[in-house]
Amino acid sequence: MQPELKVRKILGRTYLNENRLAETLDIFSKILVDYPEDLETLLILGNFYLASGDGRTAKTLFLRAKVVEPGNKSVERQIAMAEEIQETGFEETSPTDLQAVARLLQRLTGQPKAINENELLRAALLLEKIVHSDSPADLVAKHLDEIDELLPALIELNIRQAHADGLPHLADALRNLQTNIDYQLDLKESGKVVKNPRSDSALLRFEGNILLLLPDMENKSNRFSLLSAALQASGCHVIEKDAYVPGRDLKPDVVIASNPHINPALIESLVALSSAGVPVVVDLDTDFEKQPVSHQDYSIKGLGVQARGKAYNSALLLAKSVTVTSESQAVSLQNVAAQVHVIPDGWSNQNPFWEKQAGSRNMINLGWVGTSGQMEDLVFIRRYIIRIIREFPQTRIVIIGNPQAYRLFESLPEDRRMYYPLSAYQEYPYLLSQLDILMVPLRNVPYNLTLPDSILVEAGARGIPWVASAIPAFRNWTAGGIISETLDEWHLNLRYLVMDGDLRQGLGQAGKRAANTREMTQMSRLWLEMLFQTTGNRNLSGRMSEKDKRLSLDTE
Repeated sequence: MQPELKVRKILGRTYLNENRLAETLDIFSKILVDYPEDLETLLILGNFYLASGDGRTAKTLFLRAKVVEPGNKSVERQIAMAEEIQETGFEETSPTDLQAVARLLQRLTGQPKAINENELLRAALLLEKIVHSDSPADLVAKHLDEIDELLPALIELNIRQAHADGLPHLADALRNLQTNIDYQLDLKESGKVVKNPRSDSALLRFEGNILLLLPDMENKSNRFSLLSAALQASGCHVIEKDAYVPGRDLKPDVVIASNPHINPALIESLVALSSAGVPVVVDLDTDFEKQPVSHQDYSIKGLGVQARGKAYNSALLLAKSVTVTSESQAVSLQNVAAQVHVIPDGWSNQNPFWEKQAGSRNMINLGWVGTSGQMEDLVFIRRYIIRIIREFPQTRIVIIGNPQAYRLFESLPEDRRMYYPLSAYQEYPYLLSQLDILMVPLRNVPYNLTLPDSILVEAGARGIPWVASAIPAFRNWTAGGIISETLDEWHLNLRYLVMDGDLRQGLGQAGKRAANTREMTQMSRLWLEMLFQTTGNRNLSGRMSEKDKRLSLDTE
């Protein structure tokens, strides 16, 4: 399969998975125009026509697929299914024609509502008033209800005007918009409204006292900063400490310890809490057992130091539950921990930098973030990056957070490379906004295979398309970018993203929609469910005596 075709199919399947039929049909119909013998596309469009009740057009497409692959039994079955309903078909003469695809979309989503001439006249008069008003904004504000009522008619007027002006592509785009509005109105009227998943999270509330035990209060991890804020926003009573002293500190209902082996002295606190009957949750944000000696964090977090190694094993023995960031990491712990919960990293829309717009630029920035892997991983694709930079004069390499990695590209002119140091996590989203394409190369080594999808989710939250290596967590995420299976694909995938601005925009938007599922309002539900399961009690009273309240205030 040609790389360009593969990338277009990835985008089409992304739209399909999100049930965005208009975009899906647009992508695959155009693919079939360019690649009329592509078997997968013939079958996808054929099945869409079959689902719409158009057996004749479906059969035409399936017969074309049979010519491409004569012995394919699946194609034979599809032909038989199409023949069963072909008497009721419409038989489009050109299945990829814009009008044919528009009619297909209408059949799949519901016929558009009829717009009578009276509504068109009312819409035209309203437009005339707005256009010639001395204060159009005030007039629009006064007629919002009427505009909402006449929206289909207003769009129809613009469709007719587009045809009159010789702009068929604009007319088709407006027709798709009109169809989607009709579809949403049908859903609203039939009561099939999608429930906001966040409303369920609001129903969950852990009534007990939660102690977050941190190895270093001055250097709290991003994961725990977001967790603390999310739990408090959910109505939980949260206390953060770097030690627990029995008799002095308020006894919590549950404790969550962040990487406790980093500060071996925390084990004394966990022992005291466990002895007092407090359920212990140990959160491990990376697979420390597989972390290589060469990793930049090994000197402060690695298990090579005897005290940290002992503390790590002790923490796992004391833990009633262990929380981790990836499925692969969970598998490696399933034989040594009582309960392992996978709770991925999230992001918070309370941070305004996620939406802060970066300044305009004429260059396409290909970026690598120091927290996404080791420098050896970047060396893995260095020559392909340099090739792209030299091939496309509008491109530039941007390195965030690792000055040694930046020096890998000293052979490039200064105006074709840029370095940003890592700043506070609050500003991290704005650093990401300096990138147009994120690169996440990872070698096929045990530690990398356990890494979470956090960096791809963060890219999605900023609407940045990515190219990444094929580790398990990335394969499971997929939204918003392209997986590179081989070294050669790194060059080809980067090349197509640089060349195709629409593809970059489409993947960025898809990643952003997917990242919304990992916003901390959503992720707090997973944490709360874990707490309920670990404590075995969904109705902890959480009530404190006046003495306890004073003690809590004194020790927070």
